Amino acid sequence: MSEEYLGEELYNLLAELLNRKLNRTVLDSIRGEYGVLRYLLYVKDKVSAGVLTGQLHVVPGRMTDILNSLESKKWIERHRDEEDRRRVVVCITEEGKKQARKMRGYIRKEYQGMFQLLGQKDTEELIRLLKVVLAYPGDQ
Repeated sequence: MSEEYLGEELYNLLAELLNRKLNRTVLDSIRGEYGVLRYLLYVKDKVSAGVLTGQLHVVPGRMTDILNSLESKKWIERHRDEEDRRRVVVCITEEGKKQARKMRGYIRKEYQGMFQLLGQKDTEELIRLLKVVLAYPGDQ
């Protein structure tokens, strides 16, 4: 097969994969409320909105909407940074931790069918290949 054909085939398959309902749900959640909760619970708590904006690759206005929504649900709190009172940090609440774990369980359950279809060996190979693809810098 030619490189041109392979590139087109890869593009089409990735587009189809990313546009599946399950994956749209996951992608929306990664860059939305669950993405914030997941970051605060599993990566680092007590960070600025700017850090979250950069890590989740969203625009500042979108992050403001997400944080306002999470705060109204009492899943996060915003506090003045103890070291720099001009800075506001975002912290996850106990209820937010419960919700993040619940959402993580839902996502894990949704992907179990794919893992059962592939089996452990092919799932591990897919993960390995995705890591290789993610390491490719592209034409940046």
